[in-house]
Amino acid sequence: MRVVGLFIGKPREADLTGGRFYTGGAKSAVASAYLRFHGFEGDGQGNLKYHGGKDRTACVYPAERYAWWKEIRGYDLPFGAFSENLAVEGATEEAVCIGDVYRIGDALVQVTLPRDPCRTIDRVTGVPGLWGIARDTGACGFHMRTVKEGLVTAGSPFVLESRHPEGITVAMALALYHGRSRDVVLADRLVHMPEFAVEGKKVIAARLGL
Repeated sequence: MRVVGLFIGKPREADLTGGRFYTGGAKSAVASAYLRFHGFEGDGQGNLKYHGGKDRTACVYPAERYAWWKEIRGYDLPFGAFSENLAVEGATEEAVCIGDVYRIGDALVQVTLPRDPCRTIDRVTGVPGLWGIARDTGACGFHMRTVKEGLVTAGSPFVLESRHPEGITVAMALALYHGRSRDVVLADRLVHMPEFAVEGKKVIAARLGL
């Protein structure tokens, strides 16, 4: 696994599809950035109710998804189009598990949540309904918390340090998140994982009545 793109951006007024919006979703590529316990230096979120926080200090999108979008939909999107901090080769939703710990550059991170895309994706890419298609297909990516601060560089290896013993993939969590699965046993396991972010526990518990 390898970081093929690193993107940061402070919240600002940006001219996007549909008008001018205050958002941190319009990010720019950088060669390196320091990952802190609150997120990347120079990065931020426009809506702190639904974005950011200690359990979402870095957002990852699988690099392979971009070729997939072009193949199945004809969308020729550049890395960073999904407002991710890191486009990572090999870090697909099926390959990464909630609670896994990875090393990127000098930093250590832990997978905490599936990504739940919002309509900002449509505005950044100019593709109407893209956020909904991503949800429906599970092409969403994931969030991480910072375990150890450090410098991250575009091109850094994305190295698995420890696999969580539960083995619940991001894809499995996304299926629960968006209603494609109603596996109550799996949901109960996930909700009782200390590593799984509180925001995710609330979503799944509410959806399945746990």
